[in-house]
Amino acid sequence: MSAEVKCQRCGVVFKAKRSDALWCPECGKVRDKERARSYESRHKDICPRCGGPMLRRAEYCITCSNIVRGEKRRGANNGYWRGGETRANGYVYVRVSPEPGGAGGPYKAEHHIVWEEAHGLPLPDGWVIHHLNGIKDDNRPENLAAMPRNFHNPRLQFEPYQVRIHQLEAEVDELRKQIGTEL
Repeated sequence: MSAEVKCQRCGVVFKAKRSDALWCPECGKVRDKERARSYESRHKDICPRCGGPMLRRAEYCITCSNIVRGEKRRGANNGYWRGGETRANGYVYVRVSPEPGGAGGPYKAEHHIVWEEAHGLPLPDGWVIHHLNGIKDDNRPENLAAMPRNFHNPRLQFEPYQVRIHQLEAEVDELRKQIGTEL
């Protein structure tokens, strides 16, 4: 269905396929050429980061804009930021800056950090940190013990505590007898 429309540029009445047409075909071609020329003129601005061409209203060229956008969403500005900590296998890992020279990853086990701060020295090579109560995310200094890796097995860990456990169980039984009820 065609409609008779008056061209907004030259004022000629023409048959258009759409009733919302604004320009006759000749004026439309002229307008398209003008838009193309204006688009080319927009590339005369220079990017402040790299010196390349950029659009008139842009802050940076397309390449630099992508880089800046990525920088703006790092760390605490990222939607997935969890305060610089993550968990894996029950342990808590904290985001730290890499060591001088670029060595080390971005995350370090929190129990290693707490033990090193409490004792003022780095963990020796071949040593591990053991959680005395068995709870991997309980990183209080009094719950952490450093030991050589070859001593880190359940049989060797709990033998020294077995005597104390038996003493405490005996005390609980004695208290139950005194009270006369089971706890």
